[in-house]
Amino acid sequence: MLDFIRQRAGSWMIKIMLGAIIVVFIFWGVGSFRSRRANLLATVNGQAITYAQYQTLYAQRLEQLQRMFRGQLSDEMLKRLNLPGQIFEELVRRILLESAAKKMGIRVTPDEVRLAISQIHAFQENGRFSPERYRLVLRQLRMVPAVFEEEVRVQLLEAKLHQLLTTPIVATTEQAKEFFIFENEGLKIGYVKIPVAECEKEIKVTEEELKKYFEGHQEDYRTPLKLKLVYYLLSFDNLKKELKISEQELKEYYESHKDSEFFRPEARKLRHILIAVKPGEDETKAREKAEKILAEIKGPEDVARLAKKYSDDPHTKDEGGELGFVTKKDLFASLQGPVFSAKEGDIIGPIKSPLGYHIILVEKIRPKGYIPFEKVKDKILAHLKDQKVKELAWDRANKIYDEIILLGGLEKWAQKHQVHLEETPLFTLFNPPPGPVSRPQVLKAAKKLEQGELGPPIEVPEGIIIFKLAKRDDPHIPPFKEVKEKVKVDYVAEKARELCEKKAEELLAKLKSASDQEKILKEAGLTRQEKGPFPRKELVDRLGLPTPVAQACQGLGRIGEWIDHPVLAEDAYYLVQLVDLKPADLKQFAQEEKALKARLTREKRDQAFWAWYKRLREKAEIKLYRELPKL
Repeated sequence: MLDFIRQRAGSWMIKIMLGAIIVVFIFWGVGSFRSRRANLLATVNGQAITYAQYQTLYAQRLEQLQRMFRGQLSDEMLKRLNLPGQIFEELVRRILLESAAKKMGIRVTPDEVRLAISQIHAFQENGRFSPERYRLVLRQLRMVPAVFEEEVRVQLLEAKLHQLLTTPIVATTEQAKEFFIFENEGLKIGYVKIPVAECEKEIKVTEEELKKYFEGHQEDYRTPLKLKLVYYLLSFDNLKKELKISEQELKEYYESHKDSEFFRPEARKLRHILIAVKPGEDETKAREKAEKILAEIKGPEDVARLAKKYSDDPHTKDEGGELGFVTKKDLFASLQGPVFSAKEGDIIGPIKSPLGYHIILVEKIRPKGYIPFEKVKDKILAHLKDQKVKELAWDRANKIYDEIILLGGLEKWAQKHQVHLEETPLFTLFNPPPGPVSRPQVLKAAKKLEQGELGPPIEVPEGIIIFKLAKRDDPHIPPFKEVKEKVKVDYVAEKARELCEKKAEELLAKLKSASDQEKILKEAGLTRQEKGPFPRKELVDRLGLPTPVAQACQGLGRIGEWIDHPVLAEDAYYLVQLVDLKPADLKQFAQEEKALKARLTREKRDQAFWAWYKRLREKAEIKLYRELPKL
């Protein structure tokens, strides 16, 4: 088995990166037969994927990518990502997994969704789930809770499927031992480095060769679109200073939104002691432990002390189990009735929830009622300013825009009103200057304009920008004489790599068959260097060679074995040989056995799950009714 592992070293060294991208689910409605057909994109085993679903998800992902790349996401990058194909496969996968789960009787309850969300760090404050922070983060992501909660449900459903299908798969002690030996063998590496720069000296260049190279690689020298903007920004912050909002307006807003925004439901300040029940664990022991702790409590003051000693809630344990004020909707369904029927000072429990058993102290009751006007006055003022400033800004922007048209240009308007215009340097879409012009919506509009043309007013986070395309340098292939030096550098580099690779391959062939390798190297004017021994698992970090070279070394398993091809890294070719192999020290195996078995079990389960899904995908009847659309 050890030889088998060595031969397939690459597959054992895969590091799986897990990430979650928040997506939007749009449920298509029941319209007429004709409208459904018109909206139909594809079917998966008879279940529809609609244009609405696809385009909504495409728009969501595209916006996320644009935010990630800060407006520098090019059409070429999108093409390489194959976003349309990825979105379609995501929708197919969700339908197939949902259908498989339904057949197996697998479902996710609302309590499970709430528990999962409460444990997401982004939604916590001081280690505890914050409903306000939850809503704020989702607003920033332009999502509503119902959509996000559906996404979490789908992820949990997949996790349950994964668990059900792969739980029987377990790595054995023998497999863990073989892998331990493989990872911890000490490899001593000998290598020869052949710099590409040495071969560049041998490359002879003629004008005709450069012209021929340029003709065959013209697209490599095509210039990107370059733009130069002149703009005026109507700043929201400056306009807010002009706004005057009366006390009467504030009170009118308060009264009209009293029930929807300023009503505070009953809340209770709680402390709790949690005795957790892990999945698959017998609940009896946890309940009995909770009952014994409850028996120790003689008064409210004991709850904090015993929470620090016994509670399994890592977020509140050190604070004596303090949960702060919570409303009924903040609690699991099983806790809502007992907690909100208790009196101030009552200690209740043990009560079961999806987390385990709780003992709860109701420290204080805050009755339902309206938040006083004075406490929310500043908040209302900020809200009304945010609301009114956009109305003011758009009203003023439209008037300015109309005047610019009448006067015949942005510069003439600025001159008349003695207003300073901002001007950018010539820039590419991949590297826009900082400020409002770097916003994706501005760049998208600007690249459609002709030189000298006025763009539409566009709202950006800073305000409303009114701009003109002052200069446009369209993509073009420059004349040979303008890029001759760059062509020469590229041509020489390419020919040098080809020559260097050929030399490296010829030298490698000689070394593999030579009885006196040092003589061959001396004749070539090269020397062998050695590094190690280092454990196989530490080669990338400790070998001190470029990562591609170190990774290639991980597959070596026989003393004297050469990597079967020269490895190009950092403008040099490397010929690499395993000089010596130091056996792994099995004394450490006992300490690492448990972790290794867990790691191999995870890998084997992941491989099995994706093999199962691949078969599911292959058997599915998928009909695509038209080409994948793009926004």
